[in-house]
Amino acid sequence: MAELASTSEIPKHPTKDEICQSLLAHDASTFFEGKPAVDIPRAAVLIPLFFKNEELYVLLTLRSQHLNTHGGEVAFPGGKQDEGDVDIVKTALREAEEEIGLPQDQVEVISKVVPSIAKYGIVVTPIVGFISEDFVPQPNPDEVECAFSVPLADFLSDENHTLQRGTWQDRPWIMHFFHHPHTTNAGKKIVTWGLTAHMAMVVASMIYKRPPNFETDKGFNWENPTKPAEETYFRFLSRNGYLEPQEGSKL
Repeated sequence: MAELASTSEIPKHPTKDEICQSLLAHDASTFFEGKPAVDIPRAAVLIPLFFKNEELYVLLTLRSQHLNTHGGEVAFPGGKQDEGDVDIVKTALREAEEEIGLPQDQVEVISKVVPSIAKYGIVVTPIVGFISEDFVPQPNPDEVECAFSVPLADFLSDENHTLQRGTWQDRPWIMHFFHHPHTTNAGKKIVTWGLTAHMAMVVASMIYKRPPNFETDKGFNWENPTKPAEETYFRFLSRNGYLEPQEGSKL
């Protein structure tokens, strides 16, 4: 079990410069360098940050209920990489513009976060950027029911947090659920969980330089997020036939 921290350790008002320094210290732009070149579907999400009353907030979306995959779930704006995207950053920016009307030139991109493997075998790279506090989302109803924001530090707090234990890739896994005061169009409370919750926890830990106030599993390492990300990536490659397991490997 990971070390827990007290809420009092969370700095209330990190400056923009401090945030950028923390993110760049863990920038994952070179994550795929020196790794096997494999043809895996890739996607990107944008993690939009902004200040409100000097507190750091993050913008999230609730996917439309009718979508075949992840319908009705909380997500960062994003999607699969298109052939026309010059890079994975362009993917995140394009998708954010399509989903919530965020102009690409109004995002100050800061860093890439270590990629994660989504449920359907897609490698997802989070892109962190700053947006204006004055931005008003215009959700595309074909993809997004609504957009909302919460303090980023909420993803380190044990208030309004629950967890569920399970297994993933035959290993113990803790799923985190964050219960927000916002509601869906149907009046149900909005809950962030799964990969989106994990990404938010990673970014929050980077910025606030501390672990969450609740238990996490071995797949979460706030001091060195690259290590578990690489282990998960190589394990995924091996289990799906992209790599030949090495003798004695625990993948």
